[in-house]
Amino acid sequence: MAGSGGAPSAGAGGSSAGSAGTTTSTGGSGAGAGRASGGATAGGSAGMASGAAGGTTGSGGSTAGAGASGNAGGSSAGTASAGLAGVGGASGSGSGGDAGAEPSGTPVEESIAVLPADRQEHGVVAAHGEVYVLGGYSPDVTPSVIAYDPATGNWRDVADFPSPFNHPAAGVVSDKIYVAGFYAGTSLTGPATGRTYVYDPLADEWTEKKALPSGTERAGGCVAVLGTDLYVFGGGNSGDATDFASVYDTVADSWTELPKLPETREHCSAYASGGKLYIAGGRTHTIPEFRPSTLEFDPEAKTYTPRKPIPTPRGGAAGAVLGGRLFLFGGEGADNQNGVFSDIEAYDARTDTWEAFPPMLVPRHGYGGATLDDRIYLPGGAIRQGGAASDVATVFYFQ
Repeated sequence: MAGSGGAPSAGAGGSSAGSAGTTTSTGGSGAGAGRASGGATAGGSAGMASGAAGGTTGSGGSTAGAGASGNAGGSSAGTASAGLAGVGGASGSGSGGDAGAEPSGTPVEESIAVLPADRQEHGVVAAHGEVYVLGGYSPDVTPSVIAYDPATGNWRDVADFPSPFNHPAAGVVSDKIYVAGFYAGTSLTGPATGRTYVYDPLADEWTEKKALPSGTERAGGCVAVLGTDLYVFGGGNSGDATDFASVYDTVADSWTELPKLPETREHCSAYASGGKLYIAGGRTHTIPEFRPSTLEFDPEAKTYTPRKPIPTPRGGAAGAVLGGRLFLFGGEGADNQNGVFSDIEAYDARTDTWEAFPPMLVPRHGYGGATLDDRIYLPGGAIRQGGAASDVATVFYFQ
């Protein structure tokens, strides 16, 4: 099945960089150019990614540094995190902000150290200078959480999640990783739980927080962060995609329901730009039923506005943010032998345009992306529609 978050997820972020970094992921969310100590998400599988060379950063977003992937706080150049995906990551995580200069040069994707074990439908975020892979399955669902240090090129185990889980909606706020909604236990499709947890990388421990409102439980949604608020759009539960939209105040530990999406959507990616949230990619619960629309959500007016549709509709792509743009990698449901897309496309909310890039090194779905130091990390994912988890890990950047 396709991932969301980590996105990517993306994915898998806020509009300005927070302590978690300066851009977002797959669900990713915003981009900034510099780097921060943490990452953000996309989404998706989340997902998540971070922006390059940003203009502002900081936990609330004040002056930017290089982005991390995943979600971050702030409102101008910032960070994001990945997500499930992302979708954007498998979980659809992501977040981030707007930032400054776009990367220039030739796009490059190359292999990095493989995962310790195959993984798909996991969340991907970045925090404290490392890329985190959250849960997933291969084929058994796992509570395992691992972290990659780009400085050493090594993966390490960190504290397990409280239960086996997959399709998490994940994001990063103030260098802490939030998971809000997922499939718990051994189930791959539900029912979903609305339980919310936060992970502190410094303490290496998970703490349970207030759950999503009753009746809005879902997994595989997409995530974006604005300031200290974590937004979760869409997601699926027990065979159905949902149109739910919710925002979590990480300071007050409280959830607020938002106007529903114009259409059901899961395995999508999201990011923040210019103080608004953007949702792209995804599908209904049936893999080929893609959602080509791109949506802009205004958190002040609480309205949705259609934007330019994605050129290659797909669900389960990894989402991450770089240079103020939401990048989507791969996805599921392609008309080819493996049923997996190799496409890389980026959306710029500032110009309402999409741009295509050379195809992926190893096409995958059901994973997320996270950005650190102007590089988007893409760990794991499935190489065949519906399954075939892999240990492949690559990094995308401009040189």
